[in-house]
Amino acid sequence: MFVTLNWPCASTLPVPAETFTDLKHHLLEGFPSEDQARQYWEDIPTLLILLEPEDGPEQLEQALDNVQRQIQFVLDYPEFVVPITGDYLLALGIFSDEGAGIYLLVHNQCPIAQELTDE
Repeated sequence: MFVTLNWPCASTLPVPAETFTDLKHHLLEGFPSEDQARQYWEDIPTLLILLEPEDGPEQLEQALDNVQRQIQFVLDYPEFVVPITGDYLLALGIFSDEGAGIYLLVHNQCPIAQELTDE
């Protein structure tokens, strides 16, 4: 599991390069530039949670309560769920009128992925 409040960068996000490129494409949707998207992440609470195949129920139970609640929020109220290159799904849950949100990037082999595909 990987959790960040910072704009993700290829050197810190543990996913293949093609997955990162596709993810970044989706994160930039709705913004005229990457600089504006980065500024948004600084100004408005935005979170990215990455779940890998090994992040099963036991690992999620060990996560902080707020991370567990954030994952559950996205599973309960996804704005969208899209496939991402490299066998991942990306879901977004928005929790405020100003657009604060949680991106959940889940590998298809992670047990949680089934909950996103059941929508």
